[in-house]
Amino acid sequence: MRKPLLALFLAAFALGCGKDGSQPSFGDLHHVKGVVKQGGQPVRLGVVTFTLDPAKPEFHTNAIVGQDGSYSLTTVRTTDKSGERKTGAPAGTYKVTYVPDLSDQTAGGSQDSIAATKPVTVAAGENDIPIDLPAAKR
Repeated sequence: MRKPLLALFLAAFALGCGKDGSQPSFGDLHHVKGVVKQGGQPVRLGVVTFTLDPAKPEFHTNAIVGQDGSYSLTTVRTTDKSGERKTGAPAGTYKVTYVPDLSDQTAGGSQDSIAATKPVTVAAGENDIPIDLPAAKR
């Protein structure tokens, strides 16, 4: 049985600091919210992850998805033992994946990640970005 999602993300954040203890700067972060849908219907719960393209492994940008499919992104440094999390995401193009909650059987009964149908772009300022997932396999 898989460990809960929260434990997975906390482990990723606890990788440790750089050798000199310095942390990379968050830079400018921009508010990103939206709704995750699969087959035209909002998903329930789970986690949505935005991965910069090209990737910046020193940061992890994700959100917990609500009962109504809504999300609001936050970013954390992967090297920060304290897990300092800030609201928003850096501007850029992202690949998006969604991991269903264990209790969501509408996702095909799997906790495997599902890639969004297309990349998304976070722009400076406020962003309302809907996420479209391919329909669940039956």
